[in-house]
Amino acid sequence: MDKETEFLNILQQNTELMMIVEEVSKLNLPHWYIAAGSVFQTVWNAQEGKPLMNEVHDIDLVYFDSHLSADESKIADKALENFLSVKFGYQFDVHNEAQMHLWHGTDRLPYTSCENAIERWIATVHAIGITQTQTGLRYFAPYGLDDIFSRTIRPLVHDDITREMYLAKAKKWQERFQGLTVLPWPDDKD
Repeated sequence: MDKETEFLNILQQNTELMMIVEEVSKLNLPHWYIAAGSVFQTVWNAQEGKPLMNEVHDIDLVYFDSHLSADESKIADKALENFLSVKFGYQFDVHNEAQMHLWHGTDRLPYTSCENAIERWIATVHAIGITQTQTGLRYFAPYGLDDIFSRTIRPLVHDDITREMYLAKAKKWQERFQGLTVLPWPDDKD
């Protein structure tokens, strides 16, 4: 079985995550993804024979709506977080990626789409999103699926991420999952 088929099969076995995807699809958010940890950690849990939502601490939901202001986005995001957290019992982090460059409080370039945001996250395994379309479950993985399946934490080096951010995230994953290979930040010496 190829990795794409295996990946989608594993995700579809995660009934909790699929219920969340189904609910989010009813919200009519523009250009949305369930992304990051709940997605790639489903694969890691399947590899370890654990419940598929084991050690998933939050659910990241991103969407892209350039028609909302930063203030409107914050209000909408909080309302969605509260609604979804109560409904499903997980902490939700909801963000309109059209406004995230302002949320970070830096001089970051604005994202042009959810895909542009995802490809600028912390690590290759982290840069993953799933969405529901009329034809079924679809995923976006700009760096492929190999690192997810091999449990390799590889930094994405760009202006939005620092060495400290990468190492902090990698440490959190290592505390929750066994057998991870964490690649060094490029400037670090072996």
